[in-house]
Amino acid sequence: MKKIAGVIAFVVFPAFTLLASAFVFQGSDDAARGVAIELFKSLDEQQKSEALKAFDDKDRFSEVFPAIERKGLAISKLKPEQAALVEKMILAMTSPYGASRCIEVAKQTPANRRYINFFGAPEAGKSFAFRLAQHHLTLLHCEFSADDQSEFGPVLLGGNPVNNLWEEEEAILLALAKTLDKETLTKLAGPGGSGQPIGKSGIALKDLPKPAVELAKKLLAKRLDVFSSDRRKKLEKIIDAQGGVEQLKLVLSGNASQGHLQGGNYSWKFGSDSVLIDWQTSGKNHLHMTVRAKPKV
Repeated sequence: MKKIAGVIAFVVFPAFTLLASAFVFQGSDDAARGVAIELFKSLDEQQKSEALKAFDDKDRFSEVFPAIERKGLAISKLKPEQAALVEKMILAMTSPYGASRCIEVAKQTPANRRYINFFGAPEAGKSFAFRLAQHHLTLLHCEFSADDQSEFGPVLLGGNPVNNLWEEEEAILLALAKTLDKETLTKLAGPGGSGQPIGKSGIALKDLPKPAVELAKKLLAKRLDVFSSDRRKKLEKIIDAQGGVEQLKLVLSGNASQGHLQGGNYSWKFGSDSVLIDWQTSGKNHLHMTVRAKPKV
């Protein structure tokens, strides 16, 4: 993916239509809302019957990494102009940094194993969600008619092969691990699987040595770089309402002395009772990553 002066240049890949030329598209909730409404209106009755579910349907919260058949409308059943709108939804939900990675991961799965769903018909001022799900990639945009019902995700990222897509995150984590002594590393150990709650494991960022705190904040910020400014603010608002970044706990397990391409096998999590941002090394060149958050009850 080539980025030139803030413009994303797109290449054709299966099931997504080439957007006629490189263009500037600012990811925002307004843009996502508009594209979601346009895409939904373009669906025929058969497509809607496969894509539309109740707003509170449990599948909205599903977290599945493997390349299996999922519920919903397969992108292979979309017309080229509809597939182009799905690509545009990715742009609306993410930053240029995030979009380039999400689209690269999307290319790893055939069109008949990529699915879209609408939870509630998208309309201005109404609660609805749009979900794109496939192997190693789930993006969910959720809007509420009342702001106090906000939530974020679940978003699943990663890849296989992942190559260098997430190397900037990994470099920060490896630097963070080097600042920690053996005693602290032992205390940080906890559940490793992506999506697993943090539970009582880990250490609050505020209780870590200062060099580690600064690198942890940098690592968290790099993950948030995936999302559009509006999506990022939504997640930051939930974290701030729960005491801020320094109240989040960090879990770090496994061998983080080297990167996954060199054989390093580790996992990390930032979290609380209702926030989870993680990374699981599932093998050399194979990563699972989850982001989700809800207001604290």
